[in-house]
Amino acid sequence: MNKFLHSIFFLFLYLSVDAQELDKAVQPANSDLQIAGQYFKQEEYLKALDFLDDLLEKSRNIQAYEMGLTCYLALEDYDNAIDLAKDWSKRIPGQKNRFDVDELSVYLLTKEERKAERKFENILEIITKQPNQAYFYGKALQDKGYPKMALLAYEEALKKESRLNFDYQMAQLYGELGDIKKMYDNYIAMIERTPGYLPTIKMFLAQGISADKPDDENTLYLKEELIKKIQAGGAPQLNELLIHVFTQENNFRGAFLQLKALDRRNAIAPGQLNSLAKIAFNAEEYTLAASIYQYVMEKGEADGFYQGAVLGYLSARKAEQSQKAETQPKDWANLAEEYEKYRLAFQGDPYQGEVILGLVDIYAYRLNRQDTAAQILQGMFTKGFLGPEDIARGQIAYADLLLYQGKRWDAIIYYRKAEKLLERSPIGQEAKFKRAKAAYYVGDFQWSQGIFKILKESTSKLIANDAMQYSLLITDNMALDSTTEALETYAKADLLFYRGKLDSALYYLALFDVAFPDHPILDEALLMKGDIYFKQKNFTEAERAWQKIVADHSKEILADDALYRLANLQINQYASSEKAMEYFERIFIEYSDSFYAAEARNSYRNLRGDQLN
Repeated sequence: MNKFLHSIFFLFLYLSVDAQELDKAVQPANSDLQIAGQYFKQEEYLKALDFLDDLLEKSRNIQAYEMGLTCYLALEDYDNAIDLAKDWSKRIPGQKNRFDVDELSVYLLTKEERKAERKFENILEIITKQPNQAYFYGKALQDKGYPKMALLAYEEALKKESRLNFDYQMAQLYGELGDIKKMYDNYIAMIERTPGYLPTIKMFLAQGISADKPDDENTLYLKEELIKKIQAGGAPQLNELLIHVFTQENNFRGAFLQLKALDRRNAIAPGQLNSLAKIAFNAEEYTLAASIYQYVMEKGEADGFYQGAVLGYLSARKAEQSQKAETQPKDWANLAEEYEKYRLAFQGDPYQGEVILGLVDIYAYRLNRQDTAAQILQGMFTKGFLGPEDIARGQIAYADLLLYQGKRWDAIIYYRKAEKLLERSPIGQEAKFKRAKAAYYVGDFQWSQGIFKILKESTSKLIANDAMQYSLLITDNMALDSTTEALETYAKADLLFYRGKLDSALYYLALFDVAFPDHPILDEALLMKGDIYFKQKNFTEAERAWQKIVADHSKEILADDALYRLANLQINQYASSEKAMEYFERIFIEYSDSFYAAEARNSYRNLRGDQLN
């Protein structure tokens, strides 16, 4: 046993001594590289080379090589740079492509054209014998900034072995060279060879196709080529790519026509039409969205996407109606009849909840039939086939209606019911926020403030942001006004604004000029006054109210809100890009921390005509 222990001890001692010797050998090398790196950063290249000397002569450390090559080039010592590349090409034959291209780059840098030609011919000879080497040489040439040579390398390999695939690499190179048509050809070839590339190609195209350039010749070429391939029986993924191109151009009608043609041949994926309709809806192309949904509906109730198409169609029709400058009660009445038709058709179907919510909104706020809306909503609460989400949304809608009618305490009760039903969900958070807001309307500021503070941490950014605004409103004004009279007056105006009683709201806001001329809440009152005038289409008064905030309350937190409204007013009502640019510029310069700063900067650049990525 003792002999065994002695053996182990001497073996350990031997290994320890050997390890120490190894450390002594490695440590100076690492130390030399670090010191060389410090001199390199200071652009003291001769000193850096002094510490790199042994490494460049004996090691296989690529970091040392790259540093040494750069030092020689910076010192214009081209002969040593070439010798270094040649030497390392022999030392590490597995990376010969890197060193060959470095040697070529020195010849090109020194304009030794004949030597550069011979070196490139040598590279092509290697590829001719071993076509797979094109992957490595092509990448090295591209990384070094020689896209034309990289393309020639790939083309040489394809002459010898046509089964090799360089579509992705060549597409990148054509893009670098500005040959967009050939880049698109390679994208198409990529999908034909490997359909799984479709999401990647979609991403690339999203960066290059703009809705602002519908007649771009390269995009027209891509569409023409895709249509040719599709008509010749090309891969089904080409259909999806063509529709993606139309969508990127915001040419949803073109995409719809293409999808219809494919649908007649049963050549589209399930749900593609509904997806396109949703995209058109989000782009505010409501009439077209309704047409697409209607096309799906015409397939009949047996179609798996029928119910979704009905809901989408009704929502699109409602949004289309709201978008019109002027609407007549009969137009809303006709739309309500359509909703009623599907409410009856969906009896016993969970989809009925969505139909009911759209219908009561029309009855309550478009046709002034609040009693009818209330009756439908009350009937909704007893329908066993509706899920808790629809019931909770119905309770919120009913509470909104009660609040609109001035029944504030009753509204609070129903908000609370919806909140309890889905307490931890976004719907429950919405109900909680509205309950706090209803309490704020009736002047119970401390209680509502407690809820707003909790909701500042809501998972919904919109609710969290709104809760923070109301929390700040109450905190700032209760601290400075022991009677809360100004805040109560503002809350009354806020409730009247919500209820659509705009003239009554303006009456309360007018009191601020007389009763509270120096109160901190004055900028809030001016912002609301501008919003009301805007809703009444009294743009002159809206502009005056918002400009007063900018002029008299530029240090307050709503100054950027006022500037943002003024900028959009100039664009949408007065078509004054110059004035809008002035307002946007003030936002991102004077209020750089503003919620609107990034959007204002982009809008400013867009109006100036900058090319945005």
